[in-house]
Amino acid sequence: MLGIPTHLAPRVNAWSTVRAFHAAAVGSVVAAAVTLLLYRLAEPDVRVAGAVLALLPMLAMIGVHVQFGTWRSAVAFLAVGGVCTWWFTTVVQREVPTAWVSSYLLSLAVIPLVLVGGAGAVAGRVVLWSFGGFLVGRLATSLAVLQADAPPRPLVLAWITLGFVVALVLFTSRNTARSERVQPELLRSAREEHVSAYRAGVEAEAAAILHDTVLNHLGAIALAPDGPMDAQLARTVETDVAMLTGRQWLAAPDTGADADPDATTTAFDAMVDEHRTEGLRVAVTGDTSALGRLDAAGSTAMLRAVGQCLSNVRKHAGTDAAEVSVFDDGASCTVMVVDDGRGFDEQETGADRMGLRGSVRERIGRVGGDVQVWSSPGSGTSVMMSVPYPTAGADTVDAFAVTGESDRGNTR
Repeated sequence: MLGIPTHLAPRVNAWSTVRAFHAAAVGSVVAAAVTLLLYRLAEPDVRVAGAVLALLPMLAMIGVHVQFGTWRSAVAFLAVGGVCTWWFTTVVQREVPTAWVSSYLLSLAVIPLVLVGGAGAVAGRVVLWSFGGFLVGRLATSLAVLQADAPPRPLVLAWITLGFVVALVLFTSRNTARSERVQPELLRSAREEHVSAYRAGVEAEAAAILHDTVLNHLGAIALAPDGPMDAQLARTVETDVAMLTGRQWLAAPDTGADADPDATTTAFDAMVDEHRTEGLRVAVTGDTSALGRLDAAGSTAMLRAVGQCLSNVRKHAGTDAAEVSVFDDGASCTVMVVDDGRGFDEQETGADRMGLRGSVRERIGRVGGDVQVWSSPGSGTSVMMSVPYPTAGADTVDAFAVTGESDRGNTR
C-alpha cells in the first residue's frame, strides 16, 4: 500500500478485492453455462436451454452492479440472482440426475451471490454481503429442491468460496492495518531523504556561486594596483552583490518551464562580452540559438559553466584566446570551450580547487548533463559540456541558479 494515503488504504483494499470478486463471479456464471453445454453434448436428450437462459439475467445484473457499485445495485443483484438461482436449480434438478454434477452446477450458480461484495467501501461489509449472498443462494436452491421433491444437494464449492472470501478479507485487512503503522515512517523517511538531497543541492550551488563571485572578486582586488577600483570590476562586484543579497538564486526554478530563447542568447552574448572586456579574445562559432532550446535550469547551468571555463582560461591557461563552439545534435545542446594554453593534469588538481569540479562538472550534472575534459600540460585544454533538451513528462533535476547571471572564478 505504499504510495496510497493511509486513511484511504482500507477503502482501496476493499474496492480492489470487490473488483476481483466481480471478475470471479462472471467467471463462475460462464463456467456454469459451459458445463451445461458440455453435459448436453455428452447427453443429447438433456434439455439445458432453460438453465442457460436463467444465467443471463444474473450476468446482466453483475454488469449493472459493477457499473454503479451501490448498496441498491447490490440488493437488486441479490434479488434477481436469487430468482435466477431458483430457476437454474429447478431445471438442473429435472435434467441432471447425476448428484455430483448437479451439486457442482448449483455451487457455480450460488458463487456469484457470495461474491456480490456490496458497495465495497469497508472490508467488514464485504464479508456481511458475502454471507447474505450465500444465504440467498442457499434459500433459493433449497426451495427448488423441495419443490422437486429431490434429495438436497451439498454446495461444497460455494462453502469453500465463502471461506476463501472471509479469509482473504481478514488477511487484507490485517495487512492494511500493518501498513497504516509502517507507512507514516516510510513516508517520513522518504521526505527526509528528499529534503536532504534538496539541501545538498542548494549547498553545492551556493558553494559554486560563492566560488565564482566572492573568491573571484577577492583575488581581483588583491591583485589590483593601488588606487581607485577599476570601473569594470566595481560594476561586476555590484552586480554579483545584488544577486547574492537578493537570494533569488536560492529559489528552485520551474524545471518544466522553457527559457526565453532571446533572453538566453542575450545573456550568453553578455557573458562573452564581459570576458572580452577583461582581455580575453573569445571566438564564438556554431549555433548559439541552441542554448535557447534548453529549459530554464539547463540554460542557466550551461551559461554559468561556460563562464567558469572562460574564467579558467583567462586566469590559469596562460593565453589570451579561447574558442566557444555551440552544437545542436537534436537531443542535447553541447558547448565546447577550447584554448591552446599551458594545460593541466586534472588528476593532480587539489581537492580544494572547486572551479572545474563544483562550478562545471557538478553544476552540469545537476541538470542531467555530462562534462568531458581533455587536457595535459603543454597541450591546451578542451572542455565539452552537454545538457539534454527537455522532453514531455521527463523529470528534471533541481538547479539552483538564475538565468542570465554569468559566472566568474579564480581557480580550476
